[in-house]
Amino acid sequence: MKYGSRFVTLAVGMLFVVGSAVAANDDYNRVARRGTPDVDGDLTDPMWIAADWQEMDVYAGGAKPNGFAAKSAVLWDDEYLYTAIEVDDATHAVPVAVVPAAGDLWKGDSPQHRVDLDYDGAPAAADDIEWGYALQGGKVIMTAWSSPANIEFTDIQIVRDDAKKKTYYETQVVLIAHMTKQPLSEYILKNPKAKIGYSDMVNANDGADRLGWLEWSSGIGASKNAFQFGTMTFDDTPFSVDPSGKMASVWGALKAGR
Repeated sequence: MKYGSRFVTLAVGMLFVVGSAVAANDDYNRVARRGTPDVDGDLTDPMWIAADWQEMDVYAGGAKPNGFAAKSAVLWDDEYLYTAIEVDDATHAVPVAVVPAAGDLWKGDSPQHRVDLDYDGAPAAADDIEWGYALQGGKVIMTAWSSPANIEFTDIQIVRDDAKKKTYYETQVVLIAHMTKQPLSEYILKNPKAKIGYSDMVNANDGADRLGWLEWSSGIGASKNAFQFGTMTFDDTPFSVDPSGKMASVWGALKAGR
């Protein structure tokens, strides 16, 4: 197990099904591209540079902190799902008085993810998986609020840069189906056109109580409602990197042209 302010590794018990329902929120669609990044909190990794980055543009709660913004991306490979989040935040705060335990981490600066692997859009579904993590006093804390037996945290790294007023979050997890006990990566390899419901968010705290949150699509912060999730699809084209460390795949060319 790794420790420190930069990262922690935790193996948890685990225990997914992708259905054929139609996502309700057609305005939010993202692609998890295939690639294996170095999980070190450095989001300049070529794999992340070429990923499908999406802005978290739905703010809710109290007054929005000045300059508070976030974007996220997702990758996958034969074993893991990887998430990356870059947050602009003048003050990073996960107060112990407000967040006494990992289950309360949503009250401090922290990301949350929730997936509807069945892609059925059912509100508050017990088989959705929801997890979160935070950097508190130099230590990473994490939890799963829904279906904790269906997620394995294998690596979480959080880097706070006070000078740039940014926080970088990077994770490596395994998600497993309830009924088939099949890892998500295994399912995607056999079903390249698979779709799942997905949303992610970041909470804001400036040192006292939680202020509000930014979401991609919605369906986590105000209510647990997969009907509000966006759709995630999976690109099966492996990334390649040339000897200079630059992306050599078509995705790299597309990203550079934006």
